[in-house]
Amino acid sequence: MSQETEKYAPIQGGGSLVIAYQVANKNILIVGGGNVAAQRIVSLKIADAVVTIVSPEQGLHPEVKYRIENGEVSWKNRNFQDDDLDTADMVLTALDDHEESLRIGHLCREKRIPVNVADVPPMCDFYFMSQHRDGPLQIAVSTNGQGPKMANMIRVTAAKALPEDMGATIEKMGKLRAKVREWEPEMKNSGKRMTWVTKVCEKWGMKGMGRLNELKTEEQEEAAFKKLREYFMIGAVPSIDSILKSDKKPRITLIGGGPGDPELITVKAKRLLEEADLVISDRLIPSQILDLVQGELRIARKFTGKSDEAQEELMNWCLDGLKQGLHVVRLKIGDPLLFGRGGEEILWFRERGFEPELIAGISSAFSAPMAAMIPVTYRGVSDQVIITTGRGTKGSMPDLPIYGATQTLVVLMAVGRASELRSMLIDRQYPLDVSICWIENSNCPEERIVFGTVDTLAKTVEENDIKAPAVLVVGHSNTVLNTPTNL
Repeated sequence: MSQETEKYAPIQGGGSLVIAYQVANKNILIVGGGNVAAQRIVSLKIADAVVTIVSPEQGLHPEVKYRIENGEVSWKNRNFQDDDLDTADMVLTALDDHEESLRIGHLCREKRIPVNVADVPPMCDFYFMSQHRDGPLQIAVSTNGQGPKMANMIRVTAAKALPEDMGATIEKMGKLRAKVREWEPEMKNSGKRMTWVTKVCEKWGMKGMGRLNELKTEEQEEAAFKKLREYFMIGAVPSIDSILKSDKKPRITLIGGGPGDPELITVKAKRLLEEADLVISDRLIPSQILDLVQGELRIARKFTGKSDEAQEELMNWCLDGLKQGLHVVRLKIGDPLLFGRGGEEILWFRERGFEPELIAGISSAFSAPMAAMIPVTYRGVSDQVIITTGRGTKGSMPDLPIYGATQTLVVLMAVGRASELRSMLIDRQYPLDVSICWIENSNCPEERIVFGTVDTLAKTVEENDIKAPAVLVVGHSNTVLNTPTNL
């Protein structure tokens, strides 16, 4: 099999060319005035065609008569004549006379006029599909003549699956597209326009776009478009909530981003990330979680050896957003209140008049051991869990407890302090053969799990080139579910 064959899917023939044919102001001739003609009139007038009916009065359906009397279509009160085709751009036959329908079809073919001959598929240049119409929205279903009733059933099913007032939603989005063209009229910026509108559709989804129907007046629309313009100019996509709320108050939310797996954040955290106007994120947050953000996103910059300066910049970004009346999310790795300086941030915001909302996150202190099949508590083995950090205030070392056989020690941010930790554990009477486990990038695709002992704690880091972020687990609980061959 060639590379081209593998790259390109085979083409399945036997279908029709499904297109939206523009017939506005074109002359469409319908030969016949019965029920089929009545249906065709509706389809053609939806498309603003100029329709002429050729049919004796006795053959007219009541709806066709109504359309004629209402001035919606022209009418020739007689049978078809060949010269009726002279001004026709398209022809539809709706006759009970099969032979006459075929004759008209052949005449149209000779004159190269598109024709639809009722009940004679081989003579049809085009078909009418089962259609759903809601304002600018049109959905057409075709079974290529093999199941007209099924096409109708499929169309009804598809229409019912749509949100309410979808036509009105499309009209609102159409107005937004027109506004975007006003904001960036240059042709060279068409890519920017299309990309931004696409992002709005993808981020808001059908439900979010449908909420534009809450804008009931021109004043409300203009106010919403004014807000949207500000986001467009900086290339950001706001939450639909922030666009619709005129009385919105500043709001700060601290969200725990969990250990790294985007499926391990809470449902509430996901919703608030989608709704927030501004998200200020730690650097370690995975891109899959950041992709949930619909508003403006700012990610912490790296200040080598200057963590306090980096933290100050993050907080000031949050404060700037709050002063603008925005919903600001401070997105932190793990659990914000477990060695995440979340408590300090809460006090910082309180001093400035803002009370943060807290959204819990799963800490790697618990998820990392679980990833390594380590039960941090286990009857008869471990009845205590001690969680500490290898890097305290201003880089200080932790105050480790004296060894207890039924304790599990979990140390965060420990990789760079492996040698010091080994010495401290031995000083705290930990036996050299007590099991240790390093879990690097827990709950991420690049996760690594390496076992050792207190004696080899630092050597294990060096030989396996273990990098941060990594969690250290010390204690007999390591061996409960992991056999000696794992260690």
